[in-house]
Amino acid sequence: MQRTSLWTNLIRFVFLVLLQGIALEHVNLPGGLHWIAYPVFIVLLPLQMLPVALLVSSFVAGACVDLLCGIPGLNAAAATLAAFVRIVYFKIRPSKDALHDGDLSGTPLPFSMGWGKFLYYSGWVILSFHLAYFFLESFGFRHFFYVLYISVGSAFLCLVSLVITVSFFRAKANKR
Repeated sequence: MQRTSLWTNLIRFVFLVLLQGIALEHVNLPGGLHWIAYPVFIVLLPLQMLPVALLVSSFVAGACVDLLCGIPGLNAAAATLAAFVRIVYFKIRPSKDALHDGDLSGTPLPFSMGWGKFLYYSGWVILSFHLAYFFLESFGFRHFFYVLYISVGSAFLCLVSLVITVSFFRAKANKR
């Protein structure tokens, strides 16, 4: 991983984990939805990361949010599953099909993948995170449809956060 990429991801990690643990954890949204934004960190990790490093980074991000929120293991488990889904996604999908130029050195962004493929990829990762998070939190399938509603609604909020974040930093990303 390049030095600038390392610092960018480290700053993104610290910012998103602190944002989640300090601010977003205390936001009450209508309908029981939760605004969980730190899976954006998992989606935007570089493509050349080793699978073990990706799993460990995701676990650490989830564990840090767990420490800040007082929820032992819930975020860590969901974040690790999301990283696993990301690994499987790029194993199943041909990498040259996922990126226009076939470059596996950068961050998966809509400017290199195209908006459709980027939203498809990030949607799978974010939805898997939220499904794992809320089904683990409910500790079963007793309220299946309510948990499904919260998972999909909260995943949509996270996806909107991702699109806003990526669009906001578009000018910087184009200067590579």
